[in-house]
Amino acid sequence: MINRRTWIQKSLLASSITLMGGGASFASINSSKKTLDTKSNNALRLNWNENPYGPSASAKEAMMKAMHHCNHYPDDVVNQLKEKLATKHKLQSNQVMLTAGSTEVLSLLGQHVGLNQGEILIPWPSFPTMIRFGERCGATVRKVDLNKDTIDLENVMKAISWKTQLIFICNPNNPTSTELDKKDLISFCRTVPSNVLICVDEAYIEYSKHGMEGSMVSLVDELPNLVICRTFSKAYGLAGLRIGYAMSNTTNIDALRNRHTGWELSAGIVPLQAAMATMDDQAFLDHCVEENRLGRSIVYDAFQTWGIETSNSATNFIYARSEKLDHQIVDKLRKENILITKWPDMTDHIRISIGTLQDMQRFVDAAQKYVIS
Repeated sequence: MINRRTWIQKSLLASSITLMGGGASFASINSSKKTLDTKSNNALRLNWNENPYGPSASAKEAMMKAMHHCNHYPDDVVNQLKEKLATKHKLQSNQVMLTAGSTEVLSLLGQHVGLNQGEILIPWPSFPTMIRFGERCGATVRKVDLNKDTIDLENVMKAISWKTQLIFICNPNNPTSTELDKKDLISFCRTVPSNVLICVDEAYIEYSKHGMEGSMVSLVDELPNLVICRTFSKAYGLAGLRIGYAMSNTTNIDALRNRHTGWELSAGIVPLQAAMATMDDQAFLDHCVEENRLGRSIVYDAFQTWGIETSNSATNFIYARSEKLDHQIVDKLRKENILITKWPDMTDHIRISIGTLQDMQRFVDAAQKYVIS
């Protein structure tokens, strides 16, 4: 087991290696056939887990006002948003780092482990960005199989070795849509050796049944090896603006910030102001979460009728077994301008993002043709 001094020497702040840019794009995984003949506006994007109702009216208004100040660097707004996020999560502003989407945090952590020739431990399947960047920089990746589409924390714990530098937990998990019990995850985080970093990606936390109550942010002050990732891309509907953030102790945040080529300015003043505004619009967020629940129900009802098994989704997408569907359903739906997801590792599953209620009825009507009786 690596002792604490060795971990500190290899920690984010102490390592003198500069993280390099580049790496695999998640777009190449999610959409090798993303480009459609979309001269019409009829393409149905059920493959990117986007919020069909965003941005909110308050975010749009803030964006328009911010456009008049695009000649200025957004350092003041960066500080304002960090203060706002810190207050919301009962942290200090120097425990928050803003990025152009949470994928920047994942890429920095993955590259850090790779450049230190370390090991990333990841339940699988899960969101692949971190390991793609890590592998490009020399990281070893060990995958731990899920247990019925849910992260098996016991097996992850057993898989920790002296090589392990980082554990990635996506909760709720993408692509399987399942979430962990809060008590179980808290116990896991507290039990992981302190020389091993834990990254908990909470991109879909607003959609989960537990909501913010299921977050690990309350452990940030307690555990120096914990990093939380969040994004405004999903429930808040700002995917196209690229705004996310990390929360951790000040040592890790300072290290990430020093390695981040954008120095927290990469998001720009427009998305920063949009995020500031939409944080205060709880009614909009509640509306999106409720409409998402209704949209899921449309698909659940159809799949139950057809005998198609699904995971219990805590997100804005559904993970479904595909044995009772035409094996070419993804390509055939694409020809109808309906995009759904099937990653290479999803041999027996498909993933369907939740759009508007009309979107989901359109998907169900189209998918019915490809059910194997």
